[in-house]
Amino acid sequence: MSSDNRVSFAPGTDRQTAVAEAIAILRRDGVVVLDDLIDPALLATCSDEIAARHPDMAQPDRSRYFGPYVGRHTIPLLVDGLLADPAILLPKSVAHIATELLDEAFKVDSVGLLVAVPGAPDQTAHRDAWLYPREGLDRLLPPFALAFAVPLVTMDETSGRTAFWRASHRSGSTVAPTTPHDLAPTVHPGSAILWDYRIYHTGLANHGTAPRPVIFSALSREWWVEIDPPEAKDYRKLNVARTVFEGWKPRWQARFSRADVM
Repeated sequence: MSSDNRVSFAPGTDRQTAVAEAIAILRRDGVVVLDDLIDPALLATCSDEIAARHPDMAQPDRSRYFGPYVGRHTIPLLVDGLLADPAILLPKSVAHIATELLDEAFKVDSVGLLVAVPGAPDQTAHRDAWLYPREGLDRLLPPFALAFAVPLVTMDETSGRTAFWRASHRSGSTVAPTTPHDLAPTVHPGSAILWDYRIYHTGLANHGTAPRPVIFSALSREWWVEIDPPEAKDYRKLNVARTVFEGWKPRWQARFSRADVM
């Protein structure tokens, strides 16, 4: 099993074996890097489409964007154009992982553009969500949601990375760790990160001169829903173009059943 939480999905890889390894790492450590998951050229064209639609991505709009952390916000994305390509939106390997860890009836709960602007500081260590923090039961339970992050630029020491405390999804503590994080992977466009919503993690500072945009999707069990942030009154966490939605097969329509179809 990979010791650095990376699994390769490069062409020629045995995908079934890679998926099984990724699942094992997620169960053990709560986070895995999926290297070479998406064709970088295809993703670059998708990135150009997103940038053209959101030229002001570095400027937060608190009524429309979700952004509880300084220097960071999430922009709702319309699933259309190349973003609607399954190879980017929900690759088969990711769907297989979600099916195993969340059940066949898993939902895509949100799709947005997570942006760390130049000068954004380190976040505080946090979990994305948990179910029973007071009772301390989360560490005993299977995952209820996974984050799927696809960077559109290289995440490195300059632009900033996401850092993790491995296996903290199995900790019953409700107090953020004070020890240093033990995983902060460099991730290039075409690779992705999957993590359990319960793991402690932090976005590291953007020391560069350009925004760090990441396509961020939440995958969840069918009974779990992330509540829209009250401060972003016009925020819509999942938007799908009508022509795209109507062109999907029933299983994909079911996975995206929470979408605002536009």
